[in-house]
Amino acid sequence: MYKKLFANKLLKSTMIYTLCDAINKGVPFLILPLLSYYLSPSDYGIVANFGVLLAICTIFVSISVDGVISVNYYKISKEELSKYIFNALSLIIGSSIIVFFLFYIFKTQIYINFRIPYIYTILIIVMALASTLTTMNLSLWRLEENPVHFGIYQISQTILNILISLFLVINLGMGWIGRIQGMLISAIIFGIFSLFILFKRGYLKINFDSTIRKAILLFGLPLIPHTLSLWVRSGIDRIFITNMYGESATGLYATGFQFGILVSFIMTAFNNAFVPYLYKSLSEPDNLKLQENKKKLKKATFYGMIGLIFLCVFFYSISIIILENFFSAQYIDSKVFILWAILSQVFQGYYLFFVNYIFFAKKTKSLAVITFSVSIVQVILSYLLLKSLGPIGAAYSTLIVSIINFICIAVYSEKVYKMNWLNFKL
Repeated sequence: MYKKLFANKLLKSTMIYTLCDAINKGVPFLILPLLSYYLSPSDYGIVANFGVLLAICTIFVSISVDGVISVNYYKISKEELSKYIFNALSLIIGSSIIVFFLFYIFKTQIYINFRIPYIYTILIIVMALASTLTTMNLSLWRLEENPVHFGIYQISQTILNILISLFLVINLGMGWIGRIQGMLISAIIFGIFSLFILFKRGYLKINFDSTIRKAILLFGLPLIPHTLSLWVRSGIDRIFITNMYGESATGLYATGFQFGILVSFIMTAFNNAFVPYLYKSLSEPDNLKLQENKKKLKKATFYGMIGLIFLCVFFYSISIIILENFFSAQYIDSKVFILWAILSQVFQGYYLFFVNYIFFAKKTKSLAVITFSVSIVQVILSYLLLKSLGPIGAAYSTLIVSIINFICIAVYSEKVYKMNWLNFKL
């Protein structure tokens, strides 16, 4: 059955991506119990806020250049793609400069909302630029269906990140600063490596082309509201909690939602392998083969959605055991957030099954409208439920909005690319 459902190469890639992503996300998760004895919930709240601000910064710095590379990879020559990547690099340098001035202008407001000193907000911009370079490099390996290089590179960065962080936090007692510096140093080192690798592999050809830059911006700028809305669903709650209940409450909430990673890494790994397969399947010029490819894609989606339900039950049980037996007692109150974190990630996984059809159809403008509208609902609902119910209100809000977003994207994907989801046989 599975041989009919997937090509052997896809299955092999999925297994490698799953293993690599499990290590990449699992190692930071596994050291969290250890760090819980050296970082207070307040410290971890600041680290969580650093991640939120980094996510915001990366949205505006990267302008979704990895997306435009993915969409065009199978359509243009390597020489033409190298021009795209060079012009993308020039654009993200320019966007980094713009973000620097914005961070300087609003530095007081940023500190009030995130509790992060100004020097680290500037370093976040450097980290966002370096991370974008790494993402471009990883995207090319993924599109080349080279999961081994993808995994080794990604895991190496994670290991360096963890080793530096543990040394600074445990040996030097630097607290939250040590954890953040570990993230910064590893990201910058691998960003430099990625730039070198892109050049050595012939993916950087100096050619300033206004037409290409315009094409990149036309694809990427409409996606900013879309990607910003994804940040809203994972980050606005932490800002509200920090302002209403303090960094300690943010640390407990962020710890509980860390357990959602258990579902997230499965979906991310599958998506990394599945996207090239999906784009290649939908690019089939022969109509009969295309229809057969669609049947396979629908079966894959159905089985994946059913599988996530069973994973949800399993991961919730494991999460409670881990928290109660391996974390410092000062983090036990984060238990109330775990179920809602895992359920939210399940519906985020469902969203991933459908959103790639919208990317393939290049209907990113309407996608941005949908997701940004949903994010407004998230802001309003999070604020109201936090005020009335406390930090648990943010967890309820996250789940509700994840369900709404999935339904909207599923309906719209069918509109822009006809798959007839309700009309197929297993």
